[in-house]
Amino acid sequence: MHEVTVALSLLEGIQTAASDKGVTRVCSVQIRVGALSGIVRDALLFSWDVVTAQTICEGSRLQIEEVPLVVFCERCERERKPRPGTGLLCPDCGTVSPKIVQGREMQLISMEVAA
Repeated sequence: MHEVTVALSLLEGIQTAASDKGVTRVCSVQIRVGALSGIVRDALLFSWDVVTAQTICEGSRLQIEEVPLVVFCERCERERKPRPGTGLLCPDCGTVSPKIVQGREMQLISMEVAA
């Protein structure tokens, strides 16, 4: 369950940023997670609650924006979202499209702090 490691890494970055700004309490955190990131949403939410205990993020809400897989199809010369279960195939022409435009993300977008 690598989601614990992801949650710990996220928490470490937040604590560093919060410390630099004098923040003592974080209420919510928003992240973007790509379809190919390998992160399981429910496992990350559970891990977040565990790793944030007794930290400035304890009780904070983790909001996860899921980012779909998008590839660039050379034949169609356009960005496309493959259909689930079809791998990297263009949904229009069926060409294998290994150029991934989005879907691998794991980004911290924002955090809400207590006043």
